[in-house]
Amino acid sequence: MIKVESILKWTVEGSLLKKLKMIRAQILSKNPDAVAIPDKDLHVTLASGPSWQKLRREIRGNDFDEPDFQMDIDTSIKTMERGGKQSWYIKLRNQQDWKDYVMDLLQGTSDSKRVYHISLANLTGNVNDSVALVEDRDYKDEYKKFQSSKKRKKYRAELNRYNRQKGTYGNGDKQDASHKKGKIVGFEDESVNRGRAEKSRLKKTVNEEITKSDLDQIEKYADKLFIAVGVDVEFTRHFLDRANDDRNKKPISMAELIGLFKRTYRKYGKVIPQLGAKAQAVIKDMTTDINVPFVLNIDREGMLELVAKTVMRKRNFKTSNRELPV
Repeated sequence: MIKVESILKWTVEGSLLKKLKMIRAQILSKNPDAVAIPDKDLHVTLASGPSWQKLRREIRGNDFDEPDFQMDIDTSIKTMERGGKQSWYIKLRNQQDWKDYVMDLLQGTSDSKRVYHISLANLTGNVNDSVALVEDRDYKDEYKKFQSSKKRKKYRAELNRYNRQKGTYGNGDKQDASHKKGKIVGFEDESVNRGRAEKSRLKKTVNEEITKSDLDQIEKYADKLFIAVGVDVEFTRHFLDRANDDRNKKPISMAELIGLFKRTYRKYGKVIPQLGAKAQAVIKDMTTDINVPFVLNIDREGMLELVAKTVMRKRNFKTSNRELPV
């Protein structure tokens, strides 16, 4: 059963609860420090933290669909210690099913690094004293992605140009050109400038731009919806470029695109296949002002293909093609 509290969680019941009680008994028999977490508190955490609290205010009172996939657990007992706490837990085998499920619930998972698990015991028996299990973030990989974006390349080129103009390029003076409100205002110590920039980068979403990997996840999500009506969803290369274009003013997010396709399927899932091959239309998100022009093609296997040609955030977008407002 889904419960909306300080965290979003799925509480354990039925045959799975019986299986977990047996595993918990094994933990207690082999670990004298372990104290059982009560049956009523056994759960899978779906979302938590600041990002969840923000979402919670928006969706409180909404009814959530229960998981429609089979619950499959890894019966091997694991333990983790952190900050004076210790937990004994088991992981859920079908991690991707849970990720897709949460993405569907929240129109974009609030914690993509979460490991879905069930804590069975800790040092006090109070469920709040369990160790929060989230995979370690790969900051090196995040930084590499961040610096490889078009926006960051343009930013670095601007800094290099400024240093050449001032005759300071490559002189090793440990001074950085400093930005304020998007403009270079002079030089400051590199440790101060870079420390502030990195703090700002980590405070924001790690990668403001949508990556190819992000788009692949969105496509996979849309395909799972539209396959029921015989439609395969595809994105052009231009779609990815335009999703990250500065002309959007506010960056288009992964969550916004997932929500757009979810609402489109609900409202037009049966309508779109009836438009027929070569038909063109525009999905218009009336809340976010995101517009997605698409064309219907027939692929080599004879399946109807919805090709999202481009995307843009633009209010009052004009088109001569059919409009599908969501």
